[in-house]
Amino acid sequence: MPVNARGWLPYIVIALVAAVAVHLGTVWYLPHLVMDKAMTQMGAVNTIHHGLRATAGKRGVVRPSPDLLYSVCPYDLSSGAPLHVTAPVPPGTYWSVSVFDDATNNVFVLNDTHAGRAVDFLIVPMNWQKPMPYRVVRSPSDKGLVVFRTLVNDETNLAAIDKARRKAKCAPL
Repeated sequence: MPVNARGWLPYIVIALVAAVAVHLGTVWYLPHLVMDKAMTQMGAVNTIHHGLRATAGKRGVVRPSPDLLYSVCPYDLSSGAPLHVTAPVPPGTYWSVSVFDDATNNVFVLNDTHAGRAVDFLIVPMNWQKPMPYRVVRSPSDKGLVVFRTLVNDETNLAAIDKARRKAKCAPL
């Protein structure tokens, strides 16, 4: 019996359309789902939270390093107010700040080499038009996450490094 290829064509088209829809849905939706889950575990929005040191049993962030102290600030710009981020940069050790949008995209990063003694910037929506006397970081989404990382390069410096990182602020302007 000959196989009627035309009889299979509608099923092939439906399968291809379904596969493309599932793929696109996953590529768009999964990063948002991951960030939503992470942000609900981080604490109140527009507030900085200082994590405990990572151990094999305690992980506040994905793939943490036990040599780093992490601080996070989940943000929400939907009220219209920019988020003001300030932090001292501890001398003599590695330090960085990264801003992630709600799809886990890194939209800004600065480390101790380029930050100087402190950072002071605003996170604003992409369409923000008001001039500000601050460095401005435009976020493509209203929600996201600011992550601070500080290297504990010497255990004898732990108390001083922890004290410095706790001076960081993250609040609506």
